[in-house]
Amino acid sequence: MPVPVPDPPFLVSEALHLGVTRKQLRSPRLHAPVRGVRMDAARREDLRSVATAVRLALPPTAAFSHTTAAALWELPLPRDVSGLAPLHVSGPSGTRALDATGVVSHGGLPARDVVARHGLDVTSLDRTVADLAALVAAGGPGLTETDLVVVVDSVLGGRGRARPVPPDLLADRLRGMRGRRGVVPLASALDRARRFVDSPMETRLRLRLVDSGFPCPVVGADVFDDDGRWLARPDLCWPDLRIALEYDGQHHLTSARQRLNDVARQEELERLGWRVIVLFAYDVLGRWPSTEGRVLQAFLDRGVRPAEVPDAPDAGARPRVVTSAHRIG
Repeated sequence: MPVPVPDPPFLVSEALHLGVTRKQLRSPRLHAPVRGVRMDAARREDLRSVATAVRLALPPTAAFSHTTAAALWELPLPRDVSGLAPLHVSGPSGTRALDATGVVSHGGLPARDVVARHGLDVTSLDRTVADLAALVAAGGPGLTETDLVVVVDSVLGGRGRARPVPPDLLADRLRGMRGRRGVVPLASALDRARRFVDSPMETRLRLRLVDSGFPCPVVGADVFDDDGRWLARPDLCWPDLRIALEYDGQHHLTSARQRLNDVARQEELERLGWRVIVLFAYDVLGRWPSTEGRVLQAFLDRGVRPAEVPDAPDAGARPRVVTSAHRIG
């Protein structure tokens, strides 16, 4: 009578030791993410499940890194960049974490850069950002300098995590990378990154504006009236000009309450003399010349050109704007 197959994931060597046959190990219900490991075939596209299985084949000093760690941290990677294909693992200098098809092994990983995430050993957030910068510098497929800024914005804002990463920690990481691959793109990303960003598309919108010659706007400011009443939190704004940009993501289209709240806040700002421009994904990724023209016209209506307005610096605390009913322009 055949020995029952262990609950996946498991090592092939341990299953054979228990008496499981090789025919049983070839069951279509099982998948081999790497040689010597079996997992539930139904979960072969789930990164956390694959990583849990592959961990069985890793030495104790290894950790998931690069895009794999970024995906496990739920950082906003581009759609064509996967944490699964390939899997990235890192280990200490002079070691090869895993020699397997579909796995990229890296060295130079000290123990201090390894933390736990979902029960898995992964590189810390600041180390993960540095590793992504190295991929950008190497011309890694699918990752651009803009993508890196999107990631840094997310890390600084703590989106999807309990606590944001302090900018000083990333700056320390950059200083420690001196002479290594990734320094230039990471330095640029840290300079262009901002806190208080709510979504990757807001980052992409801000970067496109700056690259098109507009001053860097204030990000995520709380706007109050003269009585101290909170009015709105526009995604991007130039407070002195009373110009606000709102990125309307797909989730707004499926939430009537959210949409009503957005419209009410927009009308309140407009009542106080603000110009509110609502943008959608296609405005940012598709018809950019039209979007650029709309924003430029808002500046011209205020009597200024973009080059005459200084960049807003990165704020250490969420910006606070007080606005009155006085109209301008």
